[in-house]
Amino acid sequence: MLRLASLTVIFALAAPTLAWGQNQPPAPPPTVVAPAGAQPAALPPPYPPYPPYPPYPPPEVTHPHRVFALTISPLHLLSPILELTGEIRASDKIGVALVAGGGKYSETTNGVKLSASVYEAGAQFRYYVVGDFRHGMQLGAELLYLHLSDSSLSAKGEGLAIGPFAGYKYTTDVGFTVDTQLGSERITARATSGASNASESDYIVLLNINVGWSF
Repeated sequence: MLRLASLTVIFALAAPTLAWGQNQPPAPPPTVVAPAGAQPAALPPPYPPYPPYPPYPPPEVTHPHRVFALTISPLHLLSPILELTGEIRASDKIGVALVAGGGKYSETTNGVKLSASVYEAGAQFRYYVVGDFRHGMQLGAELLYLHLSDSSLSAKGEGLAIGPFAGYKYTTDVGFTVDTQLGSERITARATSGASNASESDYIVLLNINVGWSF
């Protein structure tokens, strides 16, 4: 009985101390101090970089598909002659063109002014060595027939011209077209006036600068 009473007294005295100790935060972990001269621990290697994405191909530029070009020659308007050229797309690399024109041609020779009606018709074959029907460099040949007549003098003349050329054509996306050609032609001409006849053959420069529209 005495021992039990002693334990009760001791427990009563120690209870506040035990309760205070239970309410205290735990002691911090001991600080580990590296010995002098020790090297710091190595960090893990970084993650390897991701491989670069392959470059995306540039978007393909598409242009409207043109199958026919109609152009006019501003130089012929000075005569004045209206000359039209219509080119058909036979394939991406090949074009076939028809040429037609008509108007008046005036010239003053030895003080005499001559004025004649002019008609012309012809054809061209074109091969686009660079580019295509819409835009590119062309090589080709032209065959052109010309007819002149002057009713006041009862005179008329006709000629046939044929020769090669090199050219370049450009068509915008909206359809505006510029078509240029430079070459050489051999022309055979014949003229009649009353009972007299004359014929001649010569080489001339082929120069076409046309503007128009493609469809």
